[in-house]
Amino acid sequence: MTFTFYSPTKIIFGQPAGESLNAELDALSATRLLLVSDPILAQLEWGQRICLGLEEAGYMFSRFINVGSTPSVSEVAAGLALAREQGVQAVIALGGGSVIDVAKAIAMLLTNGGTCAEYLRDSRSIERPGCPLITIPTTAGTGSEVTRAAVIVDSDIPFNQTVSSPLMYARTALLDPELTRSLPRSMTAATGVSAFVHALESYTGRQTNPFTDQLAITALQMAWTYLPRVVSDGGDATARQAMMLAALWGGMAMDQTGQGLIQALSAPLTAHLHFHHGLAKAMLLPWVMRFNLPAIPAPRRKRLNSALGLTPDAGDEALIERLGQFVGYLGLPITLSELDMPLSDFDWQVMAQEATRLPSIANNPKSVSLGDCQALLARVRG
Repeated sequence: MTFTFYSPTKIIFGQPAGESLNAELDALSATRLLLVSDPILAQLEWGQRICLGLEEAGYMFSRFINVGSTPSVSEVAAGLALAREQGVQAVIALGGGSVIDVAKAIAMLLTNGGTCAEYLRDSRSIERPGCPLITIPTTAGTGSEVTRAAVIVDSDIPFNQTVSSPLMYARTALLDPELTRSLPRSMTAATGVSAFVHALESYTGRQTNPFTDQLAITALQMAWTYLPRVVSDGGDATARQAMMLAALWGGMAMDQTGQGLIQALSAPLTAHLHFHHGLAKAMLLPWVMRFNLPAIPAPRRKRLNSALGLTPDAGDEALIERLGQFVGYLGLPITLSELDMPLSDFDWQVMAQEATRLPSIANNPKSVSLGDCQALLARVRG
């Protein structure tokens, strides 16, 4: 047995983010900062408190708050131009996975040069560590605060692409569960499903190892128990804390092992249909698991059953039914027909082809063909 685990990000969990942030910046001796966020978070009371704390501490910082739900090369370019203009010495990401991914790309480009498109289209190599980056997640979802990759959409490439390197890890991740209280119920559910799927695909994937198994299965159990609780009561502090841990552990596990077919199919879905990736993963979850179950070894399957509250020897239908109930309880759809979208407007053949070209498909426990992708997308359409 051999495996490598590398996760250099310093993690500070549970402390008020504003207090931790100033202490980490002092250690960096950086005075010119770029704060990457989105327009809503920048207006929230706690977001304004964090900015006020930076001002009172004497930092010179610029705000780049034009990040949408799908990170794009144009957003990265705009943020990078501002950072270069202001002579930025460190980058702070305050937001969900999209904000953190844009901040990662900006930090990397500040030291490596070029444009994001060059690293996406031309496979330009990342040769130097990025500008110091501090991540402050405001969702319990992607785990991007501790991963090496940034998912960025290039309009000339019609599906999500990833810029990834061990040189792109954040220096510090500040995880303050209180910051997730502002999430509405629907976003709490969608981002939580992302955390659940990251852990699931890490645990069932081909690149799993004994170290990541512990992170993944614990994240699975945590999300299974506490995501319904926090969706039911957004003020449940214990559940908020548990979900932030689940996202952290799931992100760390997925970063080391890779993802699988749910990620491969959700990427073109979200790129073409323009909705949250957590919704896509929720819809794909029962269908892809039904497809993958025959390829999951019996001992691993028993442990998975137990993590989902089933008896170790529960059958396929019991597990699939349980997953469908889980998604339904969270108020998320299982088919696109539930969203009342004009499905005939999209090229499903192209989406299936795009899914087969994504690297995450190679980690899926079962081999996947173009026909398999077409069939699963047909299931999701409803």
